[in-house]
Amino acid sequence: MLARLSARFNQYHERWLRKRIPASNRYTLHLKNVFIFPTRFGFGYLLTCISLFLLGTNYQNNLMLLLCQFLLAVFLLHLFISYRNFTATTLSLKPIAPVTAGEHALLTVQLEDKHPQQPFYGGLHMQLRGTSLSLLNRRADQEKQLKLLLPTRVRGIFNLPRITFSSTYPLGLFRCWTHLDFEQQLIVYPAPVPSSLRLDSADTTQGDTSGPNLGIDEFDSLRHFRPGDPMNRVAWKQAAKGGDLATKTFTQSRQESGWLSLAMYQDEPLEKALGLLSYQVNRLIGQQQTFGLRLGDQIVEPGSGEQHKLQCLGQLAQYRTTDQPYAAD
Repeated sequence: MLARLSARFNQYHERWLRKRIPASNRYTLHLKNVFIFPTRFGFGYLLTCISLFLLGTNYQNNLMLLLCQFLLAVFLLHLFISYRNFTATTLSLKPIAPVTAGEHALLTVQLEDKHPQQPFYGGLHMQLRGTSLSLLNRRADQEKQLKLLLPTRVRGIFNLPRITFSSTYPLGLFRCWTHLDFEQQLIVYPAPVPSSLRLDSADTTQGDTSGPNLGIDEFDSLRHFRPGDPMNRVAWKQAAKGGDLATKTFTQSRQESGWLSLAMYQDEPLEKALGLLSYQVNRLIGQQQTFGLRLGDQIVEPGSGEQHKLQCLGQLAQYRTTDQPYAAD
């Protein structure tokens, strides 16, 4: 019963937050997205003021009453100082670089002062809602950054929960906080599983497997110049030094090319098969080879380079999965 009521309350609270603080890549803190309430220390402080007032009234001690009024003035002044300091900053989340399963993703929040004449002071606490991941940076006013490592266990595309930022500057009597949704996703690639290279040379999308496997021309040696040799292959630097005319010869390094296909690992568990393909994608990119990727009906056309690598790994990460909320545990 209590669990059901708690779940319904959390759902209602999330809907209320979505209306009050919509998702954005950048937030300027102000009255509509900031909350403030006394801390435990603040309530204890207020209880002390009430006790002094009762004692001063009961014993007709003006000194106690004066002290009570002074402490209450400090309490109210703290309220305005806390709010003004907390709303003196703008928060933005830097893009999160994709990682492989088992690694830690780096979450970096950038702080900017709204006005140089009114900078943010003190430390800042950050926590991912619904998780135990938190960070307290006592030098946030100087470093202007908050960095938190997010552990990952499985592949997929994860929606980050709201991030709670809070501050108790200057005396800890009040806590200012906000819940921000930076509308970013965390992409986790399958963990590579070392294996031998397996390329399917058949191109079923083109129906032609007779084409040559092109490679890269690499310098081999020099030989004596012969009439009719291409002038762009003459070793002019050697000739300029007084040497005989020579022609540069090249060899073509034959490269493996073709398709990486999930069908070749149909006897393996799905996650292991995706890990095998992840390893081979990184290996082929490191060898500067051209290849394509087939994942059932999903096809990544042959290519090479860093952008092609990210495209292939992204397809592996989201294969047969849907966007899901991030969970640290």
